[in-house]
Amino acid sequence: MIKEIPKEDFTNQIEIIGSLYQYYNSELKDDTFKNIKKNKVPKNRIPAATQLFTPNWIVKYMVENSLGRLWLEGHSNIDFQSKMKYYLGECEQEKDVEFELNSIRENLKNINPEDICVIDPCMGSGHILAYVFDILMEIYISMGYNKNDSTIKILENNIYGLDIDNRAYQLAYFSIMMKAREYNRKILKQNITPLLYPIQESDNISTDLLNSIIKENPKMKEDLKYLIDTFENAKEYGSLINVKNLKFNELEIAINQFESNKLNFTYKQDIDLLKIILNQALLLNKKYDVVITNPPYMGSSGMTNSLKKYLKKEYPNSQRDLFATFIEKCQNLLNGRGYMGMITQQSFMFLTSFEKLRKNFLEHNLINMVHLGAHAFEEIGGEVVQSVAFINTNYFNENYKTKFIRLTDYTAHDLKEHEFFNEKNYFLSKINSFSKIPGNPIAYWTDKN
Repeated sequence: MIKEIPKEDFTNQIEIIGSLYQYYNSELKDDTFKNIKKNKVPKNRIPAATQLFTPNWIVKYMVENSLGRLWLEGHSNIDFQSKMKYYLGECEQEKDVEFELNSIRENLKNINPEDICVIDPCMGSGHILAYVFDILMEIYISMGYNKNDSTIKILENNIYGLDIDNRAYQLAYFSIMMKAREYNRKILKQNITPLLYPIQESDNISTDLLNSIIKENPKMKEDLKYLIDTFENAKEYGSLINVKNLKFNELEIAINQFESNKLNFTYKQDIDLLKIILNQALLLNKKYDVVITNPPYMGSSGMTNSLKKYLKKEYPNSQRDLFATFIEKCQNLLNGRGYMGMITQQSFMFLTSFEKLRKNFLEHNLINMVHLGAHAFEEIGGEVVQSVAFINTNYFNENYKTKFIRLTDYTAHDLKEHEFFNEKNYFLSKINSFSKIPGNPIAYWTDKN
């Protein structure tokens, strides 16, 4: 590789990892789509069918306008802001909106760097989380921390990730640890494990193991059984699994106590799996300050009957496509003060089948939106994938003005990035003023303005 590939192609290590992952999955992906009309996409093919590497500038837009914005709202810092090229400033708001925003900013002043929790529930090879690491490092440094201590704190406190693909998890783990190594040369010797997990299924966990743990801890019976039932077939449902509140601390103690008994060595593999399932359940139950992802795209025509049934039950407003269900899921993962950044297909803005999803979407303030349209991804030609990227929050005021950037007229991916900075493409609007239009409140702006 070093002989044949020019040195300049190695300058962005994280992109290389993602590009290699996508390249080596390409044949499997083509074969999956070739047969999709005959057969539904089985769970072992979902990663190949749905993975799509996020362009670097869009990653930066999402991270800077969610995580970066969260920090700036409570900690005004010109030097920090100047390092975020794709950050979009706040629109000038009406007095009542500005009054509420100032109240939120006062509360955000109390956030310490260690308090910030960021998750990518579809982390792929870790591209987004690697840039999250960079912005978190800037936050820590702005507060006087050194790089070595900041690296440890980021790994232990700030970054969370999930993916259904074991290989993607391995690459994300590698990316994050190499990013940590960039800031702290001794980090690999400090036995710190990032809070990233490959979603695993509970199907193969021994019934004898569960009965033995329950025998020693009868109070854990209901929670343990719920945990096992919830993560059956988890490779198909992934991060869309909803997890109720459990006695997570007590479950962890019970499992660790059972493991410490040397007589239980025969259950070692099952115990390790049970720990992963407990951790992934905890991550899916937790609320986050920032949720950022490029979710999988797959319409109902490619879904198995079991996946369709699950989505119909858990996500009736968005069941028609995986990307739409992830809009709902990410909103549910967000806490009351946080920000969500996503790049998705644009169809949820138009289709009547997503009308209820749009209504819910507009009950959270849309901070800004970049309408990308076709050709946002270098490796996808034609009009196959038409995209939109956006930042929103759980805060809501019907008079809030949103900043829109319309890039649909530009037919090259690099031209879209260039025109992102052209204020002629900017529009300001109270998006909820369009909500009375039946079916298509967001589409009205897209079509008419």
